[in-house]
Amino acid sequence: MKKFTIAAAYQWPNKFEENKSPTSEQAIKKIIDSLKNRLTKNNKNGKEIPLEFKRLRASAGKSMLDSIIKRIDDCSSLIVDISNKNANVYIELGIAISRARKDDSFSLYLIKEINNTKNVADDLPSDLQGYFISGYTKEKNGIVYKDKNSLLMSLVSDINDYYFVHGGGANTDEINFKE
Repeated sequence: MKKFTIAAAYQWPNKFEENKSPTSEQAIKKIIDSLKNRLTKNNKNGKEIPLEFKRLRASAGKSMLDSIIKRIDDCSSLIVDISNKNANVYIELGIAISRARKDDSFSLYLIKEINNTKNVADDLPSDLQGYFISGYTKEKNGIVYKDKNSLLMSLVSDINDYYFVHGGGANTDEINFKE
């Protein structure tokens, strides 16, 4: 059976800039680690829940765009960090929005670093307002999502729906959401 796959689109850190912390990578890693923790530690039925994570990036020997489109088409959910107004990320987001409009089983989640911003929707293009957007901050102890676990719970729900439909026997209904 095919694993539930989460892909992530974000601006890659510039290796030539010193002291530039890869906040987007940290934010993606935080949600993936939290998700894996929920799916293993709190899974009362003891069954392994297959999960795969991939960054959106081109494969060798293919055109970059074709490779990106294939990764978007092959994933179950996509998390897009729109903190930086990176043209490549917005192209990937446009491709994903097109897929989401045609495929009800595909979930698209936007995340955004909110630092001094009071509202996660500040500075958003108007056509992105209304999409699921989870804000996060970078604090001394790491990345903190400001969405009351909404992104995490939505991803767990997606995984549960996926394995129910595909008959994998994994059931995440027993996952405890207490913090």
